[in-house]
Amino acid sequence: MGIRNKLFLTFLGTFVVLIVAASGFYFFAFEQSLRKYIDERQQAQVERLADHLGVLYAQRGSWDFLLSDPRVLGRLYWLAGDRNTDTEPGKRDRRDAPRHLTLLTADRRPLIGPPPTQQFSRLVPIRTDNDLVGWLAYPDQEAIRDKLDRRFQERQLNFAGWMALVGLALSLLVSWLLARHLVAPVTALSAHTRKLREGDYQTRLGSRRRDELGDLIRHVDSLGERLDQGQKARQRWFSDIAHELRTPLSVLQGELEAVVDGVRPLNHETIAALESEVRQLTHLVSDLHDLALADAGNLRYHFTALDLDTLCEDAVDAVRPAFGRRRIRLRTDLSPARVNGDPVRLRQLLDNLLQNSLKYTDEGGEVHLTLGRDGDDWRLTLNDSAPGVPDDALPKLFDHLYRVESSRNRQTGGAGLGLAIARRIVEAHGGTMEADHSPLGGLRITVRLPL
Repeated sequence: MGIRNKLFLTFLGTFVVLIVAASGFYFFAFEQSLRKYIDERQQAQVERLADHLGVLYAQRGSWDFLLSDPRVLGRLYWLAGDRNTDTEPGKRDRRDAPRHLTLLTADRRPLIGPPPTQQFSRLVPIRTDNDLVGWLAYPDQEAIRDKLDRRFQERQLNFAGWMALVGLALSLLVSWLLARHLVAPVTALSAHTRKLREGDYQTRLGSRRRDELGDLIRHVDSLGERLDQGQKARQRWFSDIAHELRTPLSVLQGELEAVVDGVRPLNHETIAALESEVRQLTHLVSDLHDLALADAGNLRYHFTALDLDTLCEDAVDAVRPAFGRRRIRLRTDLSPARVNGDPVRLRQLLDNLLQNSLKYTDEGGEVHLTLGRDGDDWRLTLNDSAPGVPDDALPKLFDHLYRVESSRNRQTGGAGLGLAIARRIVEAHGGTMEADHSPLGGLRITVRLPL
C-alpha cells in the first residue's frame, strides 16, 4: 500500500472517530437537555393548573364541580399548556380528562384520575390562601412525553444523522486533499532522486514551502548542486591530469624521435634534457599519488613531538640558494614552537609553500616567513610580494591542479598540486590553512596548528 493510501486511511479514520465521538456526545447532551426541559415544562404546567384549581376551589367551596364534570380538569390543563391531543377540549368526551394526572384530597386520597403509583416524581400542592385543599400528582417525564416532544427529538436525531453524513463526506474530501498535498512533494522527490541516480544533476525542484518538506526539497537541490559540481570537478580533474601528463610525454616523444631520426645527436646535453622531463613526470605522478592518498585518508603519518621552528629553518636553508639566484629576499621571524606532528609531512608542507612563492614571485621581490603563538594555536604565515592573486582566485588556490594563470605555461610554475597537498597535510594535523592578500603585494598563506 502506497504512502498516499496510508495517509488517506489514517486521516479518514481519525475524522470518522471524531465524528462518531462528537455525534455521541451531542446525542447524550441532547437527551439530558430534553429530559430536563420536559421535567421543567411539566412542572410549570402542573403548577399553573394547581393555581387555577386553587382559585376555582375558593370560588366553589368543594371539588364537586370536577366530580360532576371531569372535562373541566382537562380544559384547565389544556389552558395550562398541555397539547397532548389534536382535539380541542370543547370537543372532547365529557369523561375526557388528563390520564397522567391524579387529583388528591388534602389527606392524599385519590379523587379524580388514575390511582397514584410509585412512579410519580412529584406532588404539587393546591392552596387557597394559606389552606391546603388538595394535591396534584404526576408521573415521570417518560410517561408524559407528548407528540411535540417526540417530534422535536426526531427532528434533532435526523439533523444529527445528516450532520454525520455531511461530516463523513467532508472527511473523505479533506483526507484525500491532505494526503495528496503531503505526498505530492514526496513523489516529486522520488522522481528527482531517480534522476540523480541516473546522473542528471542539472534539474532542480525548487520550493517555497516553509515546513520540513520544503527544507528536505532544498537539501536535495543542494545535494544535486554539489553532485553537479563534483561531476564537473571530476571531469576537469581528469582533463587536467591528462594535460599535465601529456606535456612531458610529448616532449619525451619528440626528443626521442629526434634522436632516432638523427636530427639531434645522442649526447650528454640531450640525455640531461630527457632526464629533466622524466624527473618532472615522476614528480607529477608522485604528487598525484600523494593527493589521492590524502583525499582517501590513507596518507600515512607518524606523529611525534618536534620543534617546528627548527624544521622551518632547515626548509629555508634548503631553498635559500634558489631564492638568491632569482634575487628574492627571504626573511624569517621564527619563535620557538613545540608541536606534535609528522616531521616528514610538515617538511613537505614547508617545501611546497616555499616552492610556490619561489615560482610565482617576481625577481627582486621579497618573501617573509613568520612563526608565533596566536591564542591556542601556532600561526605560520608566509607573505610574498607581487604578483598578487585576484579575489575570485583565492578560494580556488587549494583545488586540484588549479593555477592562477590560464595559459598552462609550465615555465611559470608546477602542476598546481602543491597547495592542495599542503592543505591536506594541515588538516591531518588538526589545523587550518587560508589564503589572502599579502601586505607585500602578493599572496599570504596562513597555517594554524594546535599547540
